[in-house]
Amino acid sequence: MRLPGAIIKLMLASTVALASSPVDLSNSYAPLMTLTSGYYACRSGLDFDNFTHSFDLAADGRYSLRGTEGQGKMILSNIDGVIEFQSGPFLSDGTVKIYGRNTTRISDGKPVIVIRYDFGTQVTDDYCAIVE
Repeated sequence: MRLPGAIIKLMLASTVALASSPVDLSNSYAPLMTLTSGYYACRSGLDFDNFTHSFDLAADGRYSLRGTEGQGKMILSNIDGVIEFQSGPFLSDGTVKIYGRNTTRISDGKPVIVIRYDFGTQVTDDYCAIVE
């Protein structure tokens, strides 16, 4: 039995869409479809008491980590606000897979970028809210 090409394409697209959204969102956040330039401060999702790092983001996706020489590029890769890190400190390496999700915080409408670090045995998130 052969499946029509349209059905196969739909099945493949569904598989890719599921695989490309590794950062799940709580009801407190909604996907945001455009990057918002500005200064972002990040807190660990483990305790929310400590700032982990901060970065500046340009409208074209270029970012620079404050306090380091680290610079890179991120792009929105689909309509669900999924971020693909193309270069820089947030680029995945052999020890950690790093994913991003561009969101709006429902309570105040502020842009928040959720960065997920997957170490294989442990997963942690940073919530990076725009400050200015």
